[in-house]
Amino acid sequence: MQLSKLQEICHDLKQSKNFQIFVSIVIIYSSLIIGVNSYSINGYLESFIFYSDHLITIIFLIELLIRYAAEKSIKHFFSDGWNIFDTIIVISSLIPSSIGESVLVLRLLRLLRLLRIISFVPELRRVIENLIKSLQKSAYILILIFLISYIYAVTGAQLFSELEGLGFESLGEALLTLAQVATLSGWENVMNPILVEYPSAWLYFISYIFIVAIVILNLFIAILVDVVNPRSD
Repeated sequence: MQLSKLQEICHDLKQSKNFQIFVSIVIIYSSLIIGVNSYSINGYLESFIFYSDHLITIIFLIELLIRYAAEKSIKHFFSDGWNIFDTIIVISSLIPSSIGESVLVLRLLRLLRLLRIISFVPELRRVIENLIKSLQKSAYILILIFLISYIYAVTGAQLFSELEGLGFESLGEALLTLAQVATLSGWENVMNPILVEYPSAWLYFISYIFIVAIVILNLFIAILVDVVNPRSD
């Protein structure tokens, strides 16, 4: 079935490189406007940002309608997850940003416009898609990390709970402390005060770092690399 004249025009416009560059520039400009709006401004600049925000919203809406008109049907349009992603962001931009207590939330939703650049840059789309694939493949690794961290957190809360202010007074605090240790960010500052009371506590921390931060996290990275750059058979 041949495309109608309108579909044909919208399809050609959608595929146009100049059109894609224009929309990308508008997305970046939108993010800059929101950044400037985080400062205390008034007068001419405030009015300029106000009207720029409305103009950007109109451009995004028109661009989305063009992409919609270029498709054969509603089902075909929404079969692409990136179209759903863009539709949610555009719809959130249509909500007035002056509804009482929701002002901050709606301004943050407008900041999500910057994420639309992902759907316009194929390389960024591939990165996100590969990340999702890697998370699907490594779901059991993430579960394993949680189980090991939970065991160590319970152990730490039982051993070091009487030491106040060291992050092991409760199970929740212990999990947060171990999350810091797993990132190797200032983990020695967590361990050293405990060593004063429990000299052998280094076994607890070193074993946790070896299992989670070295072995399992490197396995997770290996899966991510394999997804991003699969070996040819």
